[in-house]
Amino acid sequence: MKYFKFVLIAAVLIFFHGCESNDSTTNSVYIPQPVNKKVLVEFFTNAGCNPCIAAHEYLDQINVNSGTTINDTSVIILSYHTKYPYILDSLYRANITQNQGRSDYYGVNTTPQGRLNGISMGQYSSSTWSAQINAEFKTTNYLNITLQNSYDEALDTGTVTADIQLVNALPSSNNVIHMVIIENNISYVTAPNGITSPDDVMRNMITGKDGESISIGQTNTVSRSYSLNSNWDPDECWMIVFVQNPDTKQVFGVERIKILK
Repeated sequence: MKYFKFVLIAAVLIFFHGCESNDSTTNSVYIPQPVNKKVLVEFFTNAGCNPCIAAHEYLDQINVNSGTTINDTSVIILSYHTKYPYILDSLYRANITQNQGRSDYYGVNTTPQGRLNGISMGQYSSSTWSAQINAEFKTTNYLNITLQNSYDEALDTGTVTADIQLVNALPSSNNVIHMVIIENNISYVTAPNGITSPDDVMRNMITGKDGESISIGQTNTVSRSYSLNSNWDPDECWMIVFVQNPDTKQVFGVERIKILK
């Protein structure tokens, strides 16, 4: 009888332990934490860069809200294709002036590289980059940007309007606004590193590679017209708007909106 009780108790313990194990793996839920602001990650990559593969996968996890940071939905990613190490990268060559302009601005001559609100993120490491992003969430929020967009599918043209609200006094007055069209899920079947559908790819900086000067008051409204290339998929395109100091490179606010709702 004692032996039977021992076996019965052991079986019950194993059963409940198994239930707990399954619950912890299948029912886990990613709960975003409150953050102070949205942040911009500018990513420099190249279709012939093998070390870029891991960085792409990391950013992809942020895009699908996997819990890579404390609030993935507040991370806005903007990717530039460079000429390093593969000069024939077709996404670089599609807009050499602006891709090269941003590379030169940040002094980028190797890939992968990242800039977090304008500041270098150092050598790629998932833990290091996540720690930097999480810390940046908690720093001063200077601007809230709200976007509106109208798009004419027949003409492939539209207008984006940014309403900018000053939350805290800016540390500098010499600032520019950038408005950038990006495209996701681009077909690149011949990419030497095997990344055949890159996301967040800069297609056109409609305010130019250097941005346009802006004087930030308590509230500002900026509108610009744009057009899409017929080879781009409007359903995969977004507009990113951010305000930056061109001297310190600090980004004070960022937002994005889908082109085709």
